[in-house]
Order: sequence, then C-alpha cells, then structure tokens
Amino acid sequence: MENVQINRAYLETLSFSDLQKLADDYSIDVPENFNRGFLIGEILEVAEESYKKNLEPDMNITEEEEESCDDSEMPRSYNSTEVEIILRNPAWAYIYWNISDSDRDSLEKTFVSELRIRVSSFSEKSQVKPDEFFDIQISKQDNGQYFLLPAGKKFFCVDLLFCLDGIIDILASSEVLEMPTGSSRLVDVHPGKEEGLSPIMELSGMRELLLQHYKNHRESFS
Repeated sequence: MENVQINRAYLETLSFSDLQKLADDYSIDVPENFNRGFLIGEILEVAEESYKKNLEPDMNITEEEEESCDDSEMPRSYNSTEVEIILRNPAWAYIYWNISDSDRDSLEKTFVSELRIRVSSFSEKSQVKPDEFFDIQISKQDNGQYFLLPAGKKFFCVDLLFCLDGIIDILASSEVLEMPTGSSRLVDVHPGKEEGLSPIMELSGMRELLLQHYKNHRESFS
C-alpha cells in the first residue's frame, strides 16, 4: 500500500469506489448502501487505531487529524443534507439523516421550527405517488430513529421535510428500499397454524423457530 497521509481532506478527494478499496485494505466491512460520510469516518477511526497500535507503519496520520481524533468524538454530521433508510429486519427499519450547515442556517433564518420524516410505501418501484405514507416529527438535535414497517409493502422511501407557514417542502430524499422476497412456503405460516408445515419443515425445527420469532417480533405478524 502506498505511503499516504490518511486524513479527512485526502479521503474527501477519493471516489466512492476508491474509498471501498481503501476500506478493503483496512479490513473494513462495507454494508450495501453504506453512506459515504460514514465510510470516511470508519476509515479514519481504523487508521487512528492502527497508528496507535503501530500495526501498520505505512499508515501515517497527520498531526492535525491526530489532534482532532484525540480531542473529540466522531462528528454527528458530515455537513451534507441527506436521509437514508436501512432495513434492520422484516419488521423494523432505521432512518438516519444529516443537515448541512448552510441548510441549517437557512432554516433558522426563516424561523422553521418543525422538521419531519415522511415514510412512503409503494407496490411498484416505478410509482410516483405512494400507496400510503405517514409523517414522524423529529427534533433538530436528533439524527436517527427506528420505525415499524407497515406490513405487506414491497418498497419504501423516506423524505426529510420542513414545514414553513403550513407549506411542506423536501430537504432530502432517500433511495428506494426494496423488501427481500421470502419463500412462498413460509409466507402464510404462523405460530399456531397447523397446515402448511411439511414433514421436512417439521424436521428442520421450523415450528420452534417461528415460535421464537413470534415472541420477539410480534409486530411482524400483525
């Protein structure tokens, strides 16, 4: 690996594919749809730890970056306005968002006091108008929240909204999240439902697995 100075200024000049290659060099697992700002933060954190443990002599941290890592925690925001949605399990998802300094200043100057997250669901990915949606009012200090997924929906998208004098406008929108397709043999199988379990499924322990899933995630059966 070429001897380079690993700092935020350098990482911001790299493309996302180059950041992924760098993450591979540092053995950082990059989940699908991982946020660029979060990836930069992960690389900086691993670079700092490796520097302190002297495990990678060719990973040089500049004095400026070392001081910033020593004096403060990882920043809550990377000065970009964005909102993303990540699937946790078939019942829950996690939304996280950032608001840039310039957008935050504009909101303050126009006396915007209400921010919202809008969760929209679709039957088809190409739909423009959602089948249904609901809003979650959020605090200016927050940057993430779990929410329960409406049952039976295939696609989801979230918008970061602000409300000014009754007019709602969009600050940022996420990519469309597609729910994984489950096996047709399991879709209609629920705890207490006797039919639908073949002898092979019985032997696999599926009945006990469904019972444990029901105990821990009852909301996914509503």
